[in-house]
Amino acid sequence: MSTLRTAEPGIGAPSEHRVYYPALDGLRAIAVLLVFCSHYVPLPARQNWLGIGVDFFFVLSGFLITGILYESRNKPFRVRSFYIRRTLRIFPLYYLVLLVGVLLYPLLRWHVHPGLWLWPVYLGNYARFIWPQDYPQYIGGVRSSLAVVMPMEYRLDHFWSLCVEEQFYLIWPFVVFLVKDRVRLRNFCIAAVVATPLLRMVCVHALPGWLIDAGFLDRVTLLRGDSLLLGGFLALALKGPEGARVQAMAKPAGVALIGLVGLLEVESVVRFGHVLDGDYVGRNSPFALTIAALIGGVLILLALDPKSAFYRLCVHSWLRALGQRSYGFYIYHFLFYSAFSYLAVLVCGHHRARAVWATAAIAMVGSLAISWVSYRYFEAPILKLKERFTPSTEGALG
Repeated sequence: MSTLRTAEPGIGAPSEHRVYYPALDGLRAIAVLLVFCSHYVPLPARQNWLGIGVDFFFVLSGFLITGILYESRNKPFRVRSFYIRRTLRIFPLYYLVLLVGVLLYPLLRWHVHPGLWLWPVYLGNYARFIWPQDYPQYIGGVRSSLAVVMPMEYRLDHFWSLCVEEQFYLIWPFVVFLVKDRVRLRNFCIAAVVATPLLRMVCVHALPGWLIDAGFLDRVTLLRGDSLLLGGFLALALKGPEGARVQAMAKPAGVALIGLVGLLEVESVVRFGHVLDGDYVGRNSPFALTIAALIGGVLILLALDPKSAFYRLCVHSWLRALGQRSYGFYIYHFLFYSAFSYLAVLVCGHHRARAVWATAAIAMVGSLAISWVSYRYFEAPILKLKERFTPSTEGALG
């Protein structure tokens, strides 16, 4: 399989391993485009499955991070090297955008919810459960001197997935470095994939309905173990003798998943008179999140197979370029939602249909431009510091 330079675990975050599969950049781009469309394409709520892109990110993150950790499990300075590299990739841009929000406060006279302090410590994924009526999803929301048409907001709610990944990074390395044995780690991942949807089912029956409706199954890190550790299972299985069998299962598993989703759709139409509810499928069903994770796992296996059509799609240069910058694209695309909407209203007036599509177009162009500039002048120079602070002579992860 083809190998090039640095891979990128998580939502656009490059990995600590020098060898990687180039098509995974393309898969990352597809995932972030799905997330973008879930926020901007005006689909009916019942049909909006596009948030499945986040599930793909979780599986991909588990796959890449587990592979990195397993390969470095016996190297000196492995813990320090891992966290220095993760910090250099994730923290600078994340804290930069939070700092900019704070600095703009005097100009825009934004409302600041006390719960916003959860975001800097990567606990914002729990915010809506602590403040269910008024959870801190953005900085702003009041009219200011620059909000002539609508309130200007600096949206943070999509950072919840970054919080989940960061919490995963705080725990999983120590499990891998402590256990070390590939088979035991692989079996642990299998157990997590099986147990997590059962745990979500217990939550559905034991917790109040408002908590489930607020996204409890989706946003609690422990309840996303099947997504993250399915990726871990794939990484570990492909390093063992069963790797060829796992790889060969990609196409049959994909066909089976398509058939399963089709049967669920038919059942929903027959029983309820409509297609499956997007929230039910992607967020509030104990087992639907596992189905989404399995789809992500199949796509990873197909992206690793140079003979597959999906591989040929994912290695297109424009997809790989977006994938390499997807961390910034993910952060910026919804952060400036109200600014993109404001510009669309200025262009289209208050004609709702035109303004919705204009918002999507402006957001796409704006997010691409901002993420390209951000990567070139801010993120890339910081990434070069990885080799300086974790040289290969220390047995670092790359």
